[in-house]
Amino acid sequence: MTNGRQDRRYLWLGPGAAWLILLMLFAVSLGSAYLPLGAGNLAVNLGIAAVMLAVLAAVLMDLRNSVALVRIVAAAGLFWIIIMFALTFSDFLTRHY
Repeated sequence: MTNGRQDRRYLWLGPGAAWLILLMLFAVSLGSAYLPLGAGNLAVNLGIAAVMLAVLAAVLMDLRNSVALVRIVAAAGLFWIIIMFALTFSDFLTRHY
């Protein structure tokens, strides 16, 4: 029989680690905003955002341990959000002001 206190500690271990990783990535993102990288700032911050998304999906959404159908639905949602952003930006870029 396992100790209840030990089980609670392991229950918070994954989300706590994800929270610390997200805080560190936020600090890196904030720090990169003050670096004069020119167009590189966009690439660096998009890369940091992609890592944050992966942490959120793997740990907090528990896609690591989910069934295949849930992973497919998450991938389909990501696919459609990419399409919506692409259509929005194509509309914005083709407007003449």
